[in-house]
Amino acid sequence: MATSSERDPAGVADAPGLQAVDLRARLRLLQSLTSRGSSEAAALLIPLAILWMASRNAPALAISLLTWWGMMACMALGLMSLRMRLHRQWREFEAGTQEVDAPTLMRWERQLALTGLANGLMWSAAIAFTWSSGNGELRLFVYLALVGVLASGTTFLAPVPVVFWCFFAGIYAPMLLAAPWYFPSKARYLLPLLLLFGATIARHAWGARHFVRQQLAHERERQALADSYQAARIEAEHALAEKNWFLSAASHDLRQPLHALGLMLEATRQRNRDAEVASLLDEVQDCARDLGTMFNDLLDLSRLEGHALVQHPQAVAVAGVFEEARRVFAHDASQRGLKLSIFMPRRHAAVLHADPALLRQMVFNLLQNALRYTASGGVLLGCRRRQGRWLLQVWDTGAGIAPEDQARIFARHYRTQHSQAREMADAQPPSLRGRGLGLSVVALAARHMGVDYGVRSRLGHGSCFWLHWPAQPETRDAEVAASLAAGPPNRLLPQLQGRCLVLDDEALVGQAMERILQAWGVEVSWVRTARQAAAVLADGWRPDFVLCDQQLENGEQGFDVLQQLLQHLPQASGALMSGDLAALEQAQEQGYLVLPKPLQPQELHAVLAHCLAQPRA
Repeated sequence: MATSSERDPAGVADAPGLQAVDLRARLRLLQSLTSRGSSEAAALLIPLAILWMASRNAPALAISLLTWWGMMACMALGLMSLRMRLHRQWREFEAGTQEVDAPTLMRWERQLALTGLANGLMWSAAIAFTWSSGNGELRLFVYLALVGVLASGTTFLAPVPVVFWCFFAGIYAPMLLAAPWYFPSKARYLLPLLLLFGATIARHAWGARHFVRQQLAHERERQALADSYQAARIEAEHALAEKNWFLSAASHDLRQPLHALGLMLEATRQRNRDAEVASLLDEVQDCARDLGTMFNDLLDLSRLEGHALVQHPQAVAVAGVFEEARRVFAHDASQRGLKLSIFMPRRHAAVLHADPALLRQMVFNLLQNALRYTASGGVLLGCRRRQGRWLLQVWDTGAGIAPEDQARIFARHYRTQHSQAREMADAQPPSLRGRGLGLSVVALAARHMGVDYGVRSRLGHGSCFWLHWPAQPETRDAEVAASLAAGPPNRLLPQLQGRCLVLDDEALVGQAMERILQAWGVEVSWVRTARQAAAVLADGWRPDFVLCDQQLENGEQGFDVLQQLLQHLPQASGALMSGDLAALEQAQEQGYLVLPKPLQPQELHAVLAHCLAQPRA
């Protein structure tokens, strides 16, 4: 049997995966032994050759040798039967109807070892059957045949020591013991040759076994690496799941105060009549809007890199995105002594059908990259029509990009030698150096949305990064988005008329929603649960619009509540508010209006103005 060192040649602690490797390796070795039919062929042919030799030199041995040949033929049939039985069992293991285990393999090894011993003794019986002959040529021929059989068997039995040594002992021991009497005049020559032959065979068997052990050690190492990789992958998946859980919780908990802040600021601005205070409120509203935008972008970027982002394409006014970019980067450009310019077409309203978060992320990353690597001059952010498609471009007057770098500039963590040399020459601290991620995120987002992207650049003449949107049909949503972008973003919104039922379990958000809707002239009823909403309807109050948050008290799902309410209010319309992208996706697929949090007041006003203006049944 294999020793403990043979079972663990790599010195690695046993593990389920490594034990399985050992079992599979032992099974393969046993299968290789029984897959050969050479033993049966040799058992039938070699005795016939000895019988033919005896018929010429010692005819009196023919009967005894025929008996020995019949015994060998029976042994060959027994070997064939054993091989077929083992093959049937192995097919069952391969089919999965049974499982292989160590006791089963040990039982097979014992069976094969006993078979090998019997086989070897049966071969060495040729010495006994030819003992009475005094013909030296016949006896020498018998020993040569046995030596050949032993050498041949060693080549494929050596990897399984227990089988090999049984077979070796069955043939070699009788040959060695019988030699002084079988060859009385030549024993002193043959015994040293037999001992040398036995040592050579044993050394060859040890080398074959050592090679098998090395192969098994490599296989165990590969399995250990595979197990480590699997454990690391599972750990990474758990970490990703925990991160996604945290992001999901953060998207709900942190969006609520941002959502309420934006609504309260808008309600305050609607009631304010002081021009100086209005200017300050506009600036605070811009900061709150940018904070909410960056928070959403952070969550969306995390999902994008984790391949878990669910896109929500809609009509997006490019002018609004560019205006946000101007507010965010104007101060940075001024500090660097650069001129930040924006170009928009005058004849057509630029509206893209895109995911707002991804579009904003791409524009911001391209603009930030241009400002970082432009020492003097300026940066132009522009949009124009080319071949019936919208083309977004970011031009800069930087040092440019070498042709060999342009093909790799969008790869993750890739940075040109020029940019690294410049940062080192300027002695920029590591915290302010580029990381080679911004452009890779642009490429990743563009591929998600099916947008063409690229760069044109000349060393010493600056660069132009571009995003070429696919052809898009004009839609009513695009016209609405264009009309929203055309007006000033912070103007006083016009008054509305109608009733709105608000369902939200957060007191801060509910109160802010009441105030802003009342400031717009809308009659509001705010409740926390579906039961409270049913009580309001039971009193005869009928809303024209239902605004429902996804997470309500007592674990109620807002989408289910919204569907039930709109079934009882055929004259009303409604929308689902949530920071849960999966919930918004489900509602949107079923044809319901969705409003992602943090909700922008202008967006809410536009929706209400459109829905409350519709004639009622």
